[in-house]
Amino acid sequence: MQQVRDRVDLGKGREMTAGQLCEQFGFSKEKQWTPVGDLSGGERRRLQLLRLLMDEPNVLFLDEPTNDLDIETLTQLEDLLDGWPGSMVVISHDRFFIERTTDKTFALLGDKTLRMLPRGIDEYLERRQKMIEASVPTPAAAPAQAKPGVSAADARAAKKELQKVERQLDKLSDKEAKLHAQIADNATDFEKVAKLDAELRELAGEREELEMRWLELAEDA
Repeated sequence: MQQVRDRVDLGKGREMTAGQLCEQFGFSKEKQWTPVGDLSGGERRRLQLLRLLMDEPNVLFLDEPTNDLDIETLTQLEDLLDGWPGSMVVISHDRFFIERTTDKTFALLGDKTLRMLPRGIDEYLERRQKMIEASVPTPAAAPAQAKPGVSAADARAAKKELQKVERQLDKLSDKEAKLHAQIADNATDFEKVAKLDAELRELAGEREELEMRWLELAEDA
């Protein structure tokens, strides 16, 4: 750490020595003399982060910085970055970390654009919910006559299955909404978030198949 510099400016009038910063992140005075090769994987990641911060960069790009951090270390990192004198770009599933350390929130909502969200994560969840609801197809008005080549019996069967598919799509929407809520509630549990995200992807695949089937049936009906 001292090879980078002896003291670091943390903003808001805060300044620390290399040793003090190490202690704040769990490296006691005795631990500070441990050879790097003897540190655990988590300790090495912490050391890399501390060396980066010690260099006082004016711009920080942090991609999931809270992964593999225990609660105490996570709290220390939030305290450290709250008021960081430079600029930060943070990508994270940790809602509370984002809200604590950043001033502006942007989101990728699946329409190939980057949106600024004045109300932060709450607005993101609201927009996602509206997108889920909007993705459920609205049943088309029944045509006066079935399309050529489709018998009246086939048209009736198509209408019946169409209603079944619509009920399935409604259930999928409910499941997706619950999964999004669970992801938000477990933002700091990355293993659980990954599992929930995998379930969400499976539902997206089911939705795509059902929507294709809905279009086929709507044409027959």
